[in-house]
Amino acid sequence: MAEELKPSTFYTVYGEPQLDQSKQDALLYLYQPIIGSHAASLYLTLISDVTLEGKSPSLMHTDLLAAIDIGLMHLVKAREHLEGIGLLETYQQTDDEIGMSLIYQLRSPVVPEKFFQDPLMSYLLMDKVGRRRYERLVERFKPQLFDKGQVKNITKRFREVYRLDDKAFASQTEVLEQTQASFSDNTDFDWTLFSQQLKRFNLILGAEEREKLQTFQTLYGVNELDLAEFVAKAAAGEKTGLNFNYLRQLINKEKRPKVSAAPKEPVTEKAVETGSFSPQESEIIAQSKKIAPVTFLRAIKREKGGFETNTEVRLLEELIGRNLLPKSVINIIINYILVIQNQAVINANYLNAIANDWAQKKITTPEAAITHVRENNQKLVRKPQASRPAYQKRGTGRKEALPEHIKQPPKETKLTPEKEAELNRKLAEYLNKEGDD
Repeated sequence: MAEELKPSTFYTVYGEPQLDQSKQDALLYLYQPIIGSHAASLYLTLISDVTLEGKSPSLMHTDLLAAIDIGLMHLVKAREHLEGIGLLETYQQTDDEIGMSLIYQLRSPVVPEKFFQDPLMSYLLMDKVGRRRYERLVERFKPQLFDKGQVKNITKRFREVYRLDDKAFASQTEVLEQTQASFSDNTDFDWTLFSQQLKRFNLILGAEEREKLQTFQTLYGVNELDLAEFVAKAAAGEKTGLNFNYLRQLINKEKRPKVSAAPKEPVTEKAVETGSFSPQESEIIAQSKKIAPVTFLRAIKREKGGFETNTEVRLLEELIGRNLLPKSVINIIINYILVIQNQAVINANYLNAIANDWAQKKITTPEAAITHVRENNQKLVRKPQASRPAYQKRGTGRKEALPEHIKQPPKETKLTPEKEAELNRKLAEYLNKEGDD
């Protein structure tokens, strides 16, 4: 991209025109040590381009370079840092008159409370600023709680305060669902059908609950009807919102989570190019696109004679919640760790290291993931070089090596190619049956 990008290249920015104070604090104190001052400056400059309508006019990179006062290569590097951390998405388009142009979609920083709930983000911050300053930042943003043991919660529920005319509400269903769809990301899950099912239980979900349910649906592959039933049970008896811990337990009781109720598309040769992949790999690629990560994990563990742990499921839930990788690529990571590397369990640091690496390299398909593993010869687990400290803190041109405890997973005997092929064959057969149910 650096050789294609020119100062005369046009760009347009989409996003929120301003950040509230908590997000500004997160960017300044928590993100900037990780992404660097150039990336933070680029982010703030792009925000300043956005008008109140949520879109900037068409601008040239010449103005952007002048505003930040850096060269083109440093601009590209700063942009990649924003992309890798999830603050920016970049899209390229071509016009016959003006040639290539870029679209920048800004993503808001998470608030400090959520930032520190993410182990990977917390680790990256601590690695950059040191343990002492990290602890000071934790104290700065730690929520002030009070002892609830001696007090009584007298908070009113929604229906205790607001009178809702159910008939009038139902009469506006079409308009409200169109509005809801315009603010939602495209997904195979039919949120309109799901919302209709929730009406049977007189449930109304907030934006944060809906976002978390999206993670659950991707993780477990629960269809619209079943998820509505689970949500109704998880909301029963709750003063406010859903009991997500109970919801997780309900879904986990299902021995074989079902795939989405949406009609399945047949796997064509166009969808999976078989020329460079073995039949077993092609089948796993096809199934990785159809099957939920928990089902994929469970299938591998079953073929190896083991079982999935609650910790592994929660790790996948956290990874999906970051919205950095599609579920098909996450499935390939699971296969890489448990089959190719023959690990007994998924290690948190190792999973996050691979996911972070692949997200920064823009690996968005299972085919690209497998090709990447081949080309790099599993370099994520190569022997460390003693002369190069983890996450070097030198200036420009540095290469960030993964910390040794992340780079090296727990020691296991690696499968032979023959055993790996046999396990892949059995796994493909099992996944094929799983997807047909």
